[in-house]
Amino acid sequence: MTIFTATYNRLKLIGRLYESLTRQNNFDFEWLVVDDGSTDGTDLYFEDLLVLHHPFQIRYYHQDNQGLIRSLNKGISLAEGKYFSKIDSDDYVVDDFVETMLSWIDDVKGQDKIYAVGGVRILPDGSPLKGTWPLIDNYIDASDIERPKYNLDADMTEAWRLDVLRKYVFPVWPGEKFAPEQLVLHRIAMDGYLIRWRPKSLVVCEYQEGGLTRGADKLIKDNPMGYAMMWNQMTTRSDIGFFNRIKASANFITQCLLGHNLSFLLKAERPFLATVAFLPGFLLFFRRKRQLRSII
Repeated sequence: MTIFTATYNRLKLIGRLYESLTRQNNFDFEWLVVDDGSTDGTDLYFEDLLVLHHPFQIRYYHQDNQGLIRSLNKGISLAEGKYFSKIDSDDYVVDDFVETMLSWIDDVKGQDKIYAVGGVRILPDGSPLKGTWPLIDNYIDASDIERPKYNLDADMTEAWRLDVLRKYVFPVWPGEKFAPEQLVLHRIAMDGYLIRWRPKSLVVCEYQEGGLTRGADKLIKDNPMGYAMMWNQMTTRSDIGFFNRIKASANFITQCLLGHNLSFLLKAERPFLATVAFLPGFLLFFRRKRQLRSII
């Protein structure tokens, strides 16, 4: 299994993740790190770390700052494990993380449509990030787009099969550094792949100032077309109902206007919905532009 970490100026925190990996009771994994242009001495930290003996393999790559999604694509291309688990550099894993993941992976062998296994991300006090546990007794096989009904939304961590993941490239708009991961994860779900989710704690999370989750509005401002791609894809989802697809189309139009890229409107996945939603999207553009004006 590959444990992948993309990091940017997290020198003060990434050592905590490393220490949690050294406490594993199963070392059948590699730790693959892509340093996305850190300037805080992260490279020197790994230079010292790599000369030491470890019970698991560490591979470290430094690149010019290109953003999380390009770092993720690089990690997927470099990974040597059969499964790929993304752990943020400001998180750390529980002591039986690897053993648990590998046992869950063994449980789904031969079930081709189950391409990943997943557990719960928790706060340091042991509570789940969303405040309530997933609505699961033992496990549930569900797609990424079915997560909300089981209270799995935004608080889980997964190990994905690399042979499936490599069929889908995480898209990033030229000139931007971010696009929501759900562009790929929802596409995989729409193609019929499932994840086996379980209600067990695996990763401890502490949101940091300047992190992606905390800076959602800034991400929208800096990456309007990345979000335009996301909303455009959402208009194709039959599971969210007609009204929600209209809302997605309006947001698609808004993001194209924010990105000064009206030509992308011609690539609307659902042209009829884009026509119906054009006026609401145009009005929403002015509202969102005011909202984002103060974001630096």
